[in-house]
Amino acid sequence: MSIIMYILLVGGALITGVLSAIVFMGVYRKSKRGGTLVGTLLLLWIVYQMVTLSTIAAPLTVMVLVIYLFFGIAAYWKLKREGVIAKG
Repeated sequence: MSIIMYILLVGGALITGVLSAIVFMGVYRKSKRGGTLVGTLLLLWIVYQMVTLSTIAAPLTVMVLVIYLFFGIAAYWKLKREGVIAKG
């Protein structure tokens, strides 16, 4: 696989990760039940992408997983800091 394909796939993961975090935070702020549903659907989408990318290249899969984890943790910290998620 060429370097251009790696760049495109990682760039797509960055864009998808940012948009997923924004959508999740927006929905979770309005409705915790809706946020849980959106979060579950996002996790299923991430698992699907990991399985698909693992057939292409393992290092690419790990890199994309780290990107999604980064945005997921950042969204969690932001919601916790705002008091949307109960501290405890």
